Amino acid sequence: MTGMTTRNGLSKRWFSAIAGAALVFAAAGAAAVSDPPAGRKPAPQVADANAAGPVSVAEWSRTVWSGAARGDETQVLRLLDRLPADHEDESVRALRASVDQFKSHLSQSGEQRAKRVEEVRAELKKHADASELNKGLVSAIELATISKDREAVLKDEAVVGVVNAAEARAAEAEAKGEWLDAHALFFRLGVLYDEEGRHKKDVARLGDRIALMAMYVPERLHALRNEQRVREGEEALPAYNSLGEDWRKKVAGIDQFIVRRAMTRAQQSHVDRTTMSRMISGGLQSLRTMITTPDLAAAFPGLSDANSRDRLLADVDSKIEHFSAAREKDADSFELTKTIMGLLDLNGATVKIPEQALLRAFGDGAIAQLDEFSSLIWPDEVARFNRTTQGRFTGVGVQIQLDEGRNLKVVTPLEGTPAQRAGIKKDDLIRKVDGESTLGISLLQAVDKITGPVGTKVTLSIERTGADGLLDFELPRAEIPLYTVKGWRREGAHETDWDWFIDPRNRIGYVRLTQFTEDTTAHFDKAVKEMKAKGLSALILDLRGNPGGLLTQAVSISNRFVNDGVIVSQHDMNGAMIDSQSARRGAATLNDIPVAVLINDGSASASEIVSGCLQDYTRKGEVDAVLVGVRSFGKGSVQNIYDLSRGSALFKLTERYYYLPAGRLIHRREGAHSWGVEPDVVVEMLPKQVGDAITLRQDADLLAFDQQGNVVNNDTRPDPSKLLSDGIDPQLEAALLLLRTQTLSRTAGQAMLPAPAAVGGG
Repeated sequence: MTGMTTRNGLSKRWFSAIAGAALVFAAAGAAAVSDPPAGRKPAPQVADANAAGPVSVAEWSRTVWSGAARGDETQVLRLLDRLPADHEDESVRALRASVDQFKSHLSQSGEQRAKRVEEVRAELKKHADASELNKGLVSAIELATISKDREAVLKDEAVVGVVNAAEARAAEAEAKGEWLDAHALFFRLGVLYDEEGRHKKDVARLGDRIALMAMYVPERLHALRNEQRVREGEEALPAYNSLGEDWRKKVAGIDQFIVRRAMTRAQQSHVDRTTMSRMISGGLQSLRTMITTPDLAAAFPGLSDANSRDRLLADVDSKIEHFSAAREKDADSFELTKTIMGLLDLNGATVKIPEQALLRAFGDGAIAQLDEFSSLIWPDEVARFNRTTQGRFTGVGVQIQLDEGRNLKVVTPLEGTPAQRAGIKKDDLIRKVDGESTLGISLLQAVDKITGPVGTKVTLSIERTGADGLLDFELPRAEIPLYTVKGWRREGAHETDWDWFIDPRNRIGYVRLTQFTEDTTAHFDKAVKEMKAKGLSALILDLRGNPGGLLTQAVSISNRFVNDGVIVSQHDMNGAMIDSQSARRGAATLNDIPVAVLINDGSASASEIVSGCLQDYTRKGEVDAVLVGVRSFGKGSVQNIYDLSRGSALFKLTERYYYLPAGRLIHRREGAHSWGVEPDVVVEMLPKQVGDAITLRQDADLLAFDQQGNVVNNDTRPDPSKLLSDGIDPQLEAALLLLRTQTLSRTAGQAMLPAPAAVGGG
């Protein structure tokens, strides 16, 4: 799931920027309290903080928290408005000010949303012309994302008009071989109809065409992209750079046995029981795409022979029809072997595509029928795959990006790495790598060229403002540690130098986990120890945008909150539980404090295990957590790795699903309407807020160093507190506000709140 996806239809939309805060909060006082949603534990029996008479802050605080954990927005909003602005206790007044600020920010967000809806509707009409259909679809996607009623948007006459025109134009573009134009339209149509799965096959097919061109005729693809940019009024791309590009090396080592072993293994144990017939049909469809992409003739001249091409295509189509037909019995390994051998023989007699290239396309198409997380790891991909799964990498320690001019730019050198010690600086432009130009290079090419075995050297030629000519830096490659535990404000040169307190006065900590690697729990424990030494009273655990990682680390992080019981279980293709991971008693160092967990649709896999586990144990009354944000990604499947050819080719196969302690399936299965982890407190953000929050957070985390590792020239670094003060991050603000209601009970628990009728300014 990538791109812009909408998550409408969520049950509890409180604290939502969709509605104006004035309406939301004003309505709260008169609305009836709803029953707890199905499956949620009733609120603990405490003194009635909703009673007409005075209540203590302690009673009020407990009821606010239990209401938030149940997703009962009516109760929570009414209770928040019970705080008087003129209370004798300073802590109560301060919290009331926070509530008012949050209400003001939500009101502003509501106004911004309403204004943006009208702007986008106008843009949609403006871009209905056939020459601007991509812009029209972008407007339709944004409208569906920010509107209160997604279904109504999809039925809107202007949206339907743009969609119909885009579908017709996409089909026409593909028929004419205008692959990039067709893919751009189908991709945006796919995003618009993400939940329905509409155009999923179209997006995959065009994506395959472009991937084949990137593999075998990258210079032609570069030319098409350049033509498209110029046609749309953008700056032309730099000349094509062939650094490291040779498709013959990329297909080396591929044979039919790799493909057959993978497909046989998948038939035996894929979690959704995908049939061999479907896989063979998918492989054949992929070959059809290859054969009908005429641009590939530059690499495979035989495709230029119409008679040979049509002869092979007819055979492929016949086989597709055969394997796509209803069958009483699934195809077996013998039929697979027969099909592959027949294809290789006919290919050799017709277009003569190299066997390795043919097998790679067939294998990719076959395995694509399983699920989006199963894949063949071909010989040229094994080294990169191993780097990503080991949670560490070797290189020189620079974060890089391609800027708007397609220059290879240093975002920042990492502290303590060869690049930082040698004097590489933020905003340096890398013009050469080992004497070879980076002009026109892709980011993946650059990474492959700069990284390498520990102890080897690489020379970066740097262009720097104010320097005469290029500066050459010969750097030793080293293992670069990954730090996945971040705090609130970066304080020093080392990646562990953080101010962990988002609210020092109330001792509320903040920890952001960017992924789960082998050192995550150790660094998390260190941060917790530092916070506890300073009186930690509550914690925000930010898992937004966390794509997951190691299961062991998800379990150990969950164990810091859960003292006993199953954290996650794994179920096989028959639905049987075959494994489970449980908490280790005595490891729950944070079981005694309230925690607000932030999630969004970028929180996947291991981060969903942690958030869902905490939610389940909170409902049992054993953990004190509230989940804030929007529904998570929905990646709850287990992939096992199989060796297909003595380590030179691997197969990543989905064989199990993760289930949360209460029996919930996390994974988003095809056609499903429910998936992932639903937050207790739904707080949506406008697209602009999301972008602004990410940019500010990234800029606030970046430091500049001298060659001795000292922090320098950071006066212009933004203050992360602007996320709260400027209303940029309402999810974070909501989490902090809820935790402040809990810390208030510790500082002013015996103070009394007046009866609702006596509260002014609410």
